[in-house]
Amino acid sequence: MRKRLIPVAAALALSGAMLLAGCTSPSQEAQDDATSTEAAGQPTPTVDKVEDLKVAYFSAGSSNQYLQAAIDEANSYAKEQGFTLDVFDGNFDAQTQFDQMQTALTSGKYNVFAVEPNDGNLVCNMLTKDAPAAGIMVTVFNLPICGRATNLGEETWEPGTVTYVGGQTLDVYQEWVDQVKEAYPDGAKIALVSGPDLNANTICFFKAAEAFGDDPKYEVVAKQTTDYTTDQAFKAAQTIMQANPDLDVIMSNFSGMTRGVVQATAGSEVAVFDFGGDQWALDNVKSGALASTIIMLPRQETKDALAAVVDLVQAKDVKKFYNLAESDVLPNGSPFVYPDNVDQYTAEY
Repeated sequence: MRKRLIPVAAALALSGAMLLAGCTSPSQEAQDDATSTEAAGQPTPTVDKVEDLKVAYFSAGSSNQYLQAAIDEANSYAKEQGFTLDVFDGNFDAQTQFDQMQTALTSGKYNVFAVEPNDGNLVCNMLTKDAPAAGIMVTVFNLPICGRATNLGEETWEPGTVTYVGGQTLDVYQEWVDQVKEAYPDGAKIALVSGPDLNANTICFFKAAEAFGDDPKYEVVAKQTTDYTTDQAFKAAQTIMQANPDLDVIMSNFSGMTRGVVQATAGSEVAVFDFGGDQWALDNVKSGALASTIIMLPRQETKDALAAVVDLVQAKDVKKFYNLAESDVLPNGSPFVYPDNVDQYTAEY
């Protein structure tokens, strides 16, 4: 029986504002809440009411269903909560996104940056120094900033920001690698297909895959980066297949890419392991076209990132790290989907 690979325990929740003995004034309560938040390394609210939030939402791009679902959720949540939100499409280009942030910063229009960074190092100083100095609260999701891509738990969160929300952390990729090893105990030749080079998820994926080198039975014969599109992944997988006729496994780091990988491997014995868990992926795990998939939660991710700012303004507890790989919406708290449990899962995109 295949064992279930469960990610590491969720990060500990941040302690909330201290309860005061006796009667206190609203201004004293707010001051104490701010002191508690500052001591924890999180920013203090720069507005008094949720409806005063003016959010600049920096998406890594908008060219695939994952990002489109996240943007749709962001707009819906903003409407529900009564604050304004403008979406900026980073087009998977680090410099484009940096310029968008710089323009938004100097405009003075925004008091919140919700950021899905294309290059978390390039925007580090802007998000941790320039934005806070301008009274802008920063919430980060999907991709960590400031060199924290391969950190675990609360160490994915950067001090000075409100929170980090993500489910594609290094430990999940490590368990993905273990999954392939378990499926091929006698060894395998493996190819990796991922997104852009500077993307934190690509960094985590390739870092975790170094563990294949610990055992000579396993060989990574190709590592290919793409723009996450089906077409690029199809061409990459075709090239890999032609160069490696004895290939056993392709690990594809996004379901949109995996569609192209499945097309390229059709009729072969190559097993495809997916990371993404969209509806197409669930259907293909069920049919046997995919060995497995890993659920991602673009809607939950976006909502959690924005809700953290709402909670901050309302003086509620805000965790430094929201671990989507252990979200309550996941059956048994696991994102790993196999043919024998696929019916328990629902895709968010």
